[in-house]
Amino acid sequence: MPTSTGSLVAVVGGGLAGMAAAARLAKMGHRVRLHEATDRLGGAWAPYALAGPDAGPAPVLVDDAPAVLTFPAPWRDLFRKSGRPLEAELARAGYALAPAPPTVVHHDDGSSLALPSDRGEQQEVLLRAYGPAAAARWQHLLDSLDDVWQALRPLGLEEPWEPGSLNRDLARRLRSRRSLADLADDLGDPHLRALVRATAYRLGTTPEQAPALAAVGLLVERTFGRWQVVAERGRPLDTGRTSVLVETLAARLGLRKVEVRLGSRVEGVETADRAVTGVRTSDAGTEPADAVVLAVDPWTAASLAPAPTARSLRRSLRRASPARLPRAEHVLLEEGGSGDSPAPGQPVAEHLHLDADGRPLVVTLRRLGDRLVRTTVDHRADHLEDRPGAGLVTDGFRGWRRRPGTATPTPGLALAGAASPSGPSPWAVAQSGALAAYAVAGRRD
Repeated sequence: MPTSTGSLVAVVGGGLAGMAAAARLAKMGHRVRLHEATDRLGGAWAPYALAGPDAGPAPVLVDDAPAVLTFPAPWRDLFRKSGRPLEAELARAGYALAPAPPTVVHHDDGSSLALPSDRGEQQEVLLRAYGPAAAARWQHLLDSLDDVWQALRPLGLEEPWEPGSLNRDLARRLRSRRSLADLADDLGDPHLRALVRATAYRLGTTPEQAPALAAVGLLVERTFGRWQVVAERGRPLDTGRTSVLVETLAARLGLRKVEVRLGSRVEGVETADRAVTGVRTSDAGTEPADAVVLAVDPWTAASLAPAPTARSLRRSLRRASPARLPRAEHVLLEEGGSGDSPAPGQPVAEHLHLDADGRPLVVTLRRLGDRLVRTTVDHRADHLEDRPGAGLVTDGFRGWRRRPGTATPTPGLALAGAASPSGPSPWAVAQSGALAAYAVAGRRD
């Protein structure tokens, strides 16, 4: 699949994965054309103005991205490998990436707990709240997930997913015979059980369907911390807005002279002698390309890809369905209009309300001067929506191992996105773009 420097690469999809792939490929010296069917970059991360009579004269921008990020290393790597480091780029625009406060977890019996991400602080808090036995079980679970994390790294996180690389030892380390619900039940305490189960619902699946390895997000947060975007000067309405990262990445695409085509719907990938030769678009017909990155959901990818790759994708998706997630709802409040306001000096507060089954209601509050933006994501809602671009729901470990990889049977064609083996977390989606860029370029610059 490797292409020579100066080759033309078409990236299909202007969400996070596509933008990440395009930025890296351009820095490597490739000519990059990014096709996005809508009128804006960023996908689900794209900012938009909060509407309504109380919005005020100055537009308040909101987004549907998580307000708190974990594992910033892939973000830093993305910016470093495409130009100026992340912290320097944010500082130039008046922002910074800063540690976020602990999540406040609320249970249906009325109790609440601020759960820090630091290992020692977690242990102290849980010891006081639930006693030594429950705290020890939690500690043991998260410590054991470190082995899961290490086993996952060569399986689609840091290296492209190759089914043959999953041997019996790695499958054992990944708890292949257990579901996330099984891990939650091991904890005994109903509050901790609900907290583990919530990780599956927030991924758009259920604890019974999610493989045990999906709990690794708990370990990632404990190891790498919680982070938020803060406005340091001149942008009070942008504090805590994660889509700042997408805007910064879009500026990087401009700096790297990526040709961004908004409103350009790709209708198919063209091939000759089984290799990629271009893409067929709604606005310009067939355009040549030496390689293509499909940074779209896998169902769309299957409809665009040439026959060998389309067949492979359809086999992968045979028992899969899209992630099911609620819509984010944003409301502007006066300061003091919520008892869950951020603490003094903190721009963001995150509250996780759990029912006995672990279904979460996530409430995030951003301080904007003397007002607040409250964002609610209710996984307990009666109506959840299929979100093909947000990831896959598969049947346990067997379904997970059938996920589409980065490489495809078509030379010159790579895949990226939330359905990749790295998963749907924001850092993982950005990393999938990196792996697709490496697959196309044949090197890691």
